[in-house]
Amino acid sequence: MQITAQTLDNLSRLTDEAAVLTDAEGTIVVANEKATDLLGHQIVGNPLEAFIRLPDLPAAIRRANAENLPSRFAYSRMDVVKRQFNISVAPIDGQHVYVFLQDTTLEPTLERLQSDFVANVSHELRSPLNALNGFIETLLGPAADDPEAQQQFLPIMQSEAARMQRLIDGLLSLSRFEAEAYRPPVDHIKLLDLIQSVVAVKQAQAEAEDMRIVVQHAPEATALILADADEMAEVFHNLLENAIRYGDNGTDIIIDMAENIGLRGTHRQGVLRVRVINQGKTIDARHLSRLTERFYRVDEGRARSMGGSGLGLAIVKHILNRHRGRIGITSDNGETCVALIIPTLSTPS
Repeated sequence: MQITAQTLDNLSRLTDEAAVLTDAEGTIVVANEKATDLLGHQIVGNPLEAFIRLPDLPAAIRRANAENLPSRFAYSRMDVVKRQFNISVAPIDGQHVYVFLQDTTLEPTLERLQSDFVANVSHELRSPLNALNGFIETLLGPAADDPEAQQQFLPIMQSEAARMQRLIDGLLSLSRFEAEAYRPPVDHIKLLDLIQSVVAVKQAQAEAEDMRIVVQHAPEATALILADADEMAEVFHNLLENAIRYGDNGTDIIIDMAENIGLRGTHRQGVLRVRVINQGKTIDARHLSRLTERFYRVDEGRARSMGGSGLGLAIVKHILNRHRGRIGITSDNGETCVALIIPTLSTPS
């Protein structure tokens, strides 16, 4: 029986996972689309061990045919994010071996996300809840008939309730983006157009602070990227929100785009670099590497008083992980720059 790529695709489609067929020595004969996406498009005709670094795998493939013995292994693979697989090896027809890779990454991730979500909610909501309880007790007790106290406390209670809503919304968004980090996006979008649409929305907010958002780009910075448009819009909404919130009144926020340039300004083929630059208080270097951690704030009191939840840059980082991009932050002489690099797909004709 001859097993073709179509046959293998049909088999693997039952579970929608990566699968390859090797000969008795482990050379890949047929690979389905999921396998080529995971391991590379030139894998057919090459040894499987060249793409999966697992010491016991070659012997297991040989043993599968020689002894009609299936095997199963746990396998970790580091791409932009760490992924976990169960690899199953089974003989097919005495000449070929079927190797199936089941992606189990999300199983422990979802458990951890649930645990982290509960811990974060408990910690971050304790303060506004305590404040609300205190005000409510006062209004029900000593200040029950005090209109002046009511006028003083009710706006504060409204502000604390709004803060809790922002925290919950941010946590739900972050959990969703973390869970999606292992599923690469599939839509082709022109990032320049998306950024300009976000700027059009945020420009009025900037003008209210006597600020202006200016988009600068090289003529060729029009490459397409593989992206989820809503998620990438969330990235630039968050970055511009921070730039407006923490930038100085009367200054410009610059969005600078260039192709084939890395985070540090050196040549890097096949990426689009976007920088969001604002003028304001310099961030001490010791904080920069931690700014993308959830709830990390340089000045906690100032951030909370200005409406910051401490989740914006964490959300940006997780969205970039899904898009196989990276983020770098610098701050010097009153200028803070958040730089992103995102792989390009192609240049439109």
